[in-house]
Parts: sequence; C-alpha cells; structure tokens
Amino acid sequence: MSHERKTQWTHRLEYLHALRERFTAARQYDRAYETYLAIQHVYDLWADEMFRSRG
Repeated sequence: MSHERKTQWTHRLEYLHALRERFTAARQYDRAYETYLAIQHVYDLWADEMFRSRG
C-alpha cells in the first residue's frame, strides 16, 4: 500500500472517530453507534486492501 493510500485511510478514520466523539458528547447515542458501525466497516475495507496489496 502506498504512503498516499495510508494517509487517505488515516484521515478517513480520524474524521469518523472525531464525528463519533461529537455525537457522544451531544448525547446522540444512536448516531454515535451508527458512526461506530461505519468505523468498523472502514477498518474491514482497510484490512482487505492492506492484505490484498501484499499478495
């Protein structure tokens, strides 16, 4: 995986984590949970790309 792609993934995940924190702070727990699920999905996509590029 290129450095550029790693940076893109990092920024995407940082954004989602910050969004989840804002929802939690605003006591919008349903939206925070939805964001948590999105984060898990992004980690799955990252892992697919990471391990596919090694092969």
